[in-house]
Amino acid sequence: MHVNGLIELPGIGEKISNKLIDHFGSERAALEVLRRHDVASLSAVPGISEKYAVSLIHEVIAQEEGASIEDFLQTPEAFNVYDKIVGLMRSYAHTSYSRAKLSTYIPYPSNKADRIRAIQAELKGYIELAKKLGNDVELSAALKKARYLKEPSKVAKSRDRAIFTDNKKDYDRLLGEHIDRYLDVYCIENMGELVDVAKGYSQSLILGSKFAGADFPEDMNVDFSEGAGEAWWLVPEVVISFFAANKEPIEASLEAIRIIRSKSDLNICNYLDDAKMLELSQEMGRITPEGELELGVDPEIDRLKSVLMRYNEVLKAALKKANADLHDRMENNTVTLKGSQLLGMFGEKGEAGLKGMLEKEVAKAYVEVVGEAKSFIKEQLALKPFEMQHVDLMFNDDIVYPIELNYRAVDGFKNAVNRQLVKRSLDIKRNSAKRLSKFEAVCKDMVRDTLEFDTYFAIGLFALDYDLRLPAVNGHAGIRVTDGYNIFLRDHAQKVEPVSYAVGIKVKDTKGERVVILSGVNSGGKTTMLDLLAQVVILGQMGFPVPAGSAEIGLVDELLYFSKSKGTLTAGAFETTIKGFSRVVSKNSKVVLVDELESITEPGASAKIIAGILETLYDNDCSVAVFVSHLAEQIRENTKYSIRVDGIEAKGLDANLNLIVDRTPRYNYLAKSTPELIVERLTRSSDGDKKEFYQKLLAKFKSKN
Repeated sequence: MHVNGLIELPGIGEKISNKLIDHFGSERAALEVLRRHDVASLSAVPGISEKYAVSLIHEVIAQEEGASIEDFLQTPEAFNVYDKIVGLMRSYAHTSYSRAKLSTYIPYPSNKADRIRAIQAELKGYIELAKKLGNDVELSAALKKARYLKEPSKVAKSRDRAIFTDNKKDYDRLLGEHIDRYLDVYCIENMGELVDVAKGYSQSLILGSKFAGADFPEDMNVDFSEGAGEAWWLVPEVVISFFAANKEPIEASLEAIRIIRSKSDLNICNYLDDAKMLELSQEMGRITPEGELELGVDPEIDRLKSVLMRYNEVLKAALKKANADLHDRMENNTVTLKGSQLLGMFGEKGEAGLKGMLEKEVAKAYVEVVGEAKSFIKEQLALKPFEMQHVDLMFNDDIVYPIELNYRAVDGFKNAVNRQLVKRSLDIKRNSAKRLSKFEAVCKDMVRDTLEFDTYFAIGLFALDYDLRLPAVNGHAGIRVTDGYNIFLRDHAQKVEPVSYAVGIKVKDTKGERVVILSGVNSGGKTTMLDLLAQVVILGQMGFPVPAGSAEIGLVDELLYFSKSKGTLTAGAFETTIKGFSRVVSKNSKVVLVDELESITEPGASAKIIAGILETLYDNDCSVAVFVSHLAEQIRENTKYSIRVDGIEAKGLDANLNLIVDRTPRYNYLAKSTPELIVERLTRSSDGDKKEFYQKLLAKFKSKN
C-alpha cells in the first residue's frame, strides 16, 4: 500500500503533519524524507525526537512494504535483544545520519525472502570492503565530518550594488526570482534617471541593450550583464552561500570518495567522474565557510586586502619618519652666506631675499623627505602606479612643518582601493559561482550517497569486528548454528566459548525436531544459548550477518522470547503471563524461546502448563521452540508427544572444584542438575561425618539416575 498523505500514517495528526510540511516545504517533500528513512532530518523538526522519528519510519515500512516490526518482535524481550543489537551497530557509524538510520532496519517476515536476500547481497560487498578499509584513519576522519547539507543563512541585502533593467519583463522576472531580497532592482526608462539613481550605489548592474554604448560618468562603476542576468552573475554570494555553509561535509565527502575509489573496487558516486571531482574540489578550496575567497586564491585580491588592512599604520610610520628625517636634516644643515649676500640683507629686498634663499634650502630637504616617504609607502603596500597618484595627493606641495597628510586624499585612496577590491572580488566570485552552480544537485546526491555508504559500512565494520557470517536462508522453520556465540558477552572478561546447536533442521543425532527442551546446570549457558538463537533470528531476518562460523535459518513471521521470571508471580501477574503465551496459538510461522517458565508458579503446575504450550507448538508445522527448563522429566510425563530433551552438560569438577561445562548442548540428553553437582563438590571437599552425610545425599541422585 502506497502512502499518499501524512495523515494516513498512524502517529501523525494534523498538528504533526503541519509541522512536517512547514519544515520541509511541502507534503511531498516530507513524505520523501520518510521514504528515505532519514531519521536525522526528521528529528531536526521541532517537537520530533529521534525515537518518534524512527517510529514514523517504521510505520512507513509497515504501510508500504507490508512488514511491521511489532508484528515480528512479539515480546518485550525480543525487542530488547533487537535494541541491543542495533545499539552495537550504531557504535560503528561515523555520522549522526547513519547512527539514526541504522535504527530503521527491521527483521522482515518470511514473505519478504527476496528482500532479505537482496540486503544480504548488498552487505556482502560491504563486509569485504570493511576488511580493506576498516583501519583507514583518513577515511574514518573524512566520514566523521560528513553530514546532511543544510540551507545557508540568509544572505544580507547589499546596499552597494543595484540592478537596473530597461524592460518590465526582466524586472518582473527578477522580482519573481526574489532577487530583490539581495539587491535593489529598478526598471529605468531613460539615461538621466539611470545616472541619478545609480549615484547612490558603488556598482550598477545593467540588464538590457538600451543603455549599451552610452557615456557614463567616470566615477560611475557600471557592469553590463551577459545575457538575461543569471543568479551567479547578479548575486554570486547567494550561490556561493550554499557551498560555504556546507564546505566541511562537501569536502569530507569528496575526500571519502577519493579514498574509497583509490583503495577499493567500489565505484561510489559514478555520476561524478575524476575530472568533475577535481573541479569541484578546487572550487571548494577557493571559498571560506563564511563565503569569502580564501587567502591565496587571487594574489591581487590578497594585495588589496592587505593595503586596506595596513594603510593606516604604514601612513603613520611614513609620516613619523618623514618629520624625523626633515628635523634631523635641518638640525645638521648649515647655510653659508657670501659677503654680498650678507650686505644684501640691508638693502631694499634684504629680508625677502634671505627668506627666499632659506626656503630654497628647506624645500630641497622637504622634497627629498616627502619623496622618500612616498617610496616607503609604495614599497610597504606594494602599490601600483595609478594608486600612487592618490598618494601624491596626500602630501602638500607647500612646505609645512610638521609635515601633515591631506586626509581627504587618504579617504580617496581608501575608496579607490576598496572599489578595486569589490570589483575584482565580484568578478572572481562570479567565476566561482558560475562553476559551482552546476554542482548544487550533484553535491546533494554525493553527500547523501556518502552518508548511505557510511550506514552500510558501519554494518560491515560491525560484522568484521564481531566475526559475523551471512546465514543461508530457506523457507522451512528451523535454526542451525555452528561455532556461534552470544555477541552480548564479547566484552566480558572470560573468553566466549563457541557453541553449535540446531532445532528444526536435521543434523547428526537428531531428526530435525522443531520443539525441544534444553536442560542443564545453572550458569551453564542455557540463557546465553537463547540469546544467541534470538540474535541469529533477528539479524538473519534483517538480511544481516549472524554471530556464527556458519548458520542456516528458516524464515518465520514472528519471534517470541520470554525471559526468566523474577520469582513466583501473584495471581494477577500469573494470569497476565499466561495470556501472553496465548500468542503461540496463531498459525503463523514463529520461533518461540522461553527461559525457565516454571518459576512463575509451583513445579507441578508449571510442568503441566509448559507441556500444554509445547503441544500447541508441536501441532503447528511452522513453529520452532526451545524451552529452557529444569523440569524436563515432569514436562515429558505431562505431554502426549515425544519431546526432544537436550542438555548442557557439566562434566564434573576441576581441581579447584569448579564446574567443568561443555556449553554446546548435547542432543537427546538430560543434563545433570546443579544441586547434584553442588552435593558432589561438597562431598569431595569434606571429610569425616560431613563427608559421609554428603555421600548419602549424592547417592539419592545416583539412584534416581
